[in-house]
Amino acid sequence: MEHSNDFNLTLFRQVLEQSGTAIALFNRDLKSVLWTQPWQDIWAVDPYAGQPYSELVPQAPPAWQAAYRRCLDGFPSSCPPHWLKLGNGDRCWLQEKLSPWRDERGDLAGIIVQTDVLKTAEAIALNWTTVFENSPDLHCLIDQKGILKHVNPAWQKHLGYSPQDIQHTCSFSYLHPDDLDATRTALTQLTANTPLRLENRYRHQDGSYHWYQWTLVALEDHEHLYAIGRLLASIPASDESADPDQAQVQQLSQSLSDTLDELRQTQLQLVQTEKMSSLGQLVAGIAHEINNPVNFIYGNLVHAKEYTEDILGLLELYQQHYSDPNPEITEEAESIDIEFLLDDLPQLLSSMMVGANRVKEIVSSLRNFSRLDEVEMRLSDLHEGLDSTLVILQNRIKAKPNRPEIIIDKSYQELPKVECFTGQMNQVFMNIVSNAIDALDERDKDRSYQEVEAQPSSLTLTTVCNPDNTVTIRIADNAAGVSESVRQQIFKPFFTTKPVGKGTGLGLSISYQIIVEKHKGTLECQSTLGEGTEFIITIPISHSSSDSQDS
Repeated sequence: MEHSNDFNLTLFRQVLEQSGTAIALFNRDLKSVLWTQPWQDIWAVDPYAGQPYSELVPQAPPAWQAAYRRCLDGFPSSCPPHWLKLGNGDRCWLQEKLSPWRDERGDLAGIIVQTDVLKTAEAIALNWTTVFENSPDLHCLIDQKGILKHVNPAWQKHLGYSPQDIQHTCSFSYLHPDDLDATRTALTQLTANTPLRLENRYRHQDGSYHWYQWTLVALEDHEHLYAIGRLLASIPASDESADPDQAQVQQLSQSLSDTLDELRQTQLQLVQTEKMSSLGQLVAGIAHEINNPVNFIYGNLVHAKEYTEDILGLLELYQQHYSDPNPEITEEAESIDIEFLLDDLPQLLSSMMVGANRVKEIVSSLRNFSRLDEVEMRLSDLHEGLDSTLVILQNRIKAKPNRPEIIIDKSYQELPKVECFTGQMNQVFMNIVSNAIDALDERDKDRSYQEVEAQPSSLTLTTVCNPDNTVTIRIADNAAGVSESVRQQIFKPFFTTKPVGKGTGLGLSISYQIIVEKHKGTLECQSTLGEGTEFIITIPISHSSSDSQDS
């Protein structure tokens, strides 16, 4: 068997070397087994068999380490792009794709690591693809020399240049001559993490000039900047030097305000997305660390309960057949209250098993919730996601000193597995259920315990499979409800009815994007003042079929 494994690894090494891909194999202890020359070249290391991953890649960020732990649980994973310093001192964007590999018996043997070097433009595009490709404003990535490294399709709509025509050309060559010096001077003032705003004129392909208001941000690689330009006014080719009139100035002011709002929204959404991604990695790591000892404890409790029942049964036989024991035994039995022990010990073990099982449920829910960085849809059990949400929020649902437990009413129809981004759907469930609990708590703070007990707070979760190959999830509360004006704004970014510091106003906005944009579904809010609020989610069961119908 050992000879066979050695042969397979040798053959695998030959195949990998022929592929020219940067790949390495690590065992379950994350010690190197084999690697390709491209992988060795990327990290600028000279590995030896059995060398720990932590020595080869000491600069690996925590999010990567969590992804490795997840892969060791048997799940394919990925390490998000990160700006890293290599062993030779160079810096670049790197990402890794992780896959579990198994031995001839099918047991998990370790991890296959594929390392990819990303160009800065590629790394930016990973996070900005949707905004970048669909924004009506000009987006571009520029290097220190002013070369346009990456531009979005809006450039062709605004200025007539296709991305292929304008990429890798100097941005300064399109500037109005009178704006060139001022633009160069402004760029020298650009510092990391501090947006710079300026206005200048760009030349259209037809020779006319257009006023743009730009917002620029220096990237952390200190070699590139990202710029967003919004049209302020157009100037005919025959009147290039004319200043915008008063109406154009007002338009400029409004555009500036809109741009600031857009940037603020984009920034907070990116922060929120990064937080959720980091949270997913953290949760996966915690669940992995807790899972093994919990399984050990729970498994031993089962045997301990069986052994205890056997011993207690034997003690009962002794009591039946030796009813007149030695006085010393009688005295010790009375001292330890043997009757109480015989009655309480089985209950004690049963309660320990209930507690251990509760921990297992929580760990399972955490593992289900950790799938926040998936790049592909997969078939998922939505009921499992809803139940995981309730498990994680159980501490907020259970009874408090000022109110009884929130009643959970589940009305689940039988649903097929649904093709979706599991982690993102869980995020939507969490946002909506958390908001519902907030609304119930806000209403109950003005009611006495007896009033809440007489008219208890409740959450109703309903699922339905529809004839048009969609599923609907309804999440309703019986809180105070919201007004029509609030309901109409409820999915707008940054809109919140919560006090300062209690909410960002992004939860429902992001949920709306996840359902409508990512899953091609609908998210509705129905509310009646004094009666409560209901969110209605409808998504396709299969996106492959819906895509084919659309086409």
